[in-house]
Amino acid sequence: METGLIVDVETTGLEPSCDKIIEIGIIEFGLMEGYKPVFLSSYSELEDPQQKLDDKIVTLTGINDEMLKGRKIDWIAVSKLFSSAAIIIAHNMDFDKAFLMRRKELAQLKNHWACSMKHIDWIKHGFKSASLTYLAADHGFINPFSHRALFDCATTFRLISSHLKELTDCSFEKEIKILAKKAPFEMKDKLKENGYRWDTKNKIWYKISFEKKLLEERKFLEKNI
Repeated sequence: METGLIVDVETTGLEPSCDKIIEIGIIEFGLMEGYKPVFLSSYSELEDPQQKLDDKIVTLTGINDEMLKGRKIDWIAVSKLFSSAAIIIAHNMDFDKAFLMRRKELAQLKNHWACSMKHIDWIKHGFKSASLTYLAADHGFINPFSHRALFDCATTFRLISSHLKELTDCSFEKEIKILAKKAPFEMKDKLKENGYRWDTKNKIWYKISFEKKLLEERKFLEKNI
């Protein structure tokens, strides 16, 4: 039986190059016939970053300096779970992956990743937001400890259980960066509504989209921008 992982990390900040992981959560699941995920095991641990936490992180996660004192993640155990996994899933994958792939124990692994936030078309399924908290509420349950790693993994596991095939298939699709060159300033609100972001360095509106939606984006830009 192939296995997959759902992973989540809590960190001292948003920048992988200088911030540190303070908690990891992992749920290992089996991939059964018909894309039915079956819970197999879980792992969760805190790690002392050897620095004082920012008050904003304490408020967000509920994790404080005293809780972290002397704690250490077993990265060898984590690497073994990663090594045996056919797929690794994270909600807002780019964030978690950026931190985890900086660990020397994981850096050489060639896992296939999927994002439960962008590789499932939650809007198409009738949900207004892809936020983990809002999706849980819209599915009729509450994550009791939001921004605690293992609880976020458990929430993700419950949310993807009916969408695993879509999630897996979409994770293999090619992504393209679309640039809205010479877009008039007064069109900024329409661009934002359609998922475009402002690149402050290059002074341009852009969007990361799947290749299959490229024609749709071209039509949007031609008609509106």
